[in-house]
Amino acid sequence: MKKQLFLYLFLLTALLLLFLFVNTKKDMKAYEDKIEKIESRLEEKENEYQDTIANLRVEVIELGDFSLVEDAYAIEHLYNEGIDFKELIPHIEDQLIDLNFEKEGNPLVPYAAMNGGRIMINSMKMLNHRWIIADFTDGKYWGQILIRCTYNEDKTISFDTKDSFWYPINVID
Repeated sequence: MKKQLFLYLFLLTALLLLFLFVNTKKDMKAYEDKIEKIESRLEEKENEYQDTIANLRVEVIELGDFSLVEDAYAIEHLYNEGIDFKELIPHIEDQLIDLNFEKEGNPLVPYAAMNGGRIMINSMKMLNHRWIIADFTDGKYWGQILIRCTYNEDKTISFDTKDSFWYPINVID
């Protein structure tokens, strides 16, 4: 009788172990499938991000095409004139911003403020050693101007507005 009890107990234990083994194998397969799906999605995202990074690098290079900082010819020209472009850019920015504080607003902007305030230059970008593009506003309406920059013999800088654009009212509102 004792032998039969141990035999039944052994068979029951063997069946339980077989059940656990099969069940664990199914769970492992399910987890492996999940891991494969996650890895494939991760690889897709990684490829997508690599494409985005490559596109952004191209965009950065293209943006540098019209920038004094990236224009070797303009930098060399300024160097030959005895001008350090790294000091020039902040100096020009300061001069353009200082013009904002004149009574009627910035004199480089050929428009009068529509809301009774002053026209002010907000931002500017030096395209090369000669040209500046700037953004201006009166607080409500916006526009852009193209400014020619001239370096005088007495080490001063002259500005001349060559073209401007005031965005139509219906575009802003």
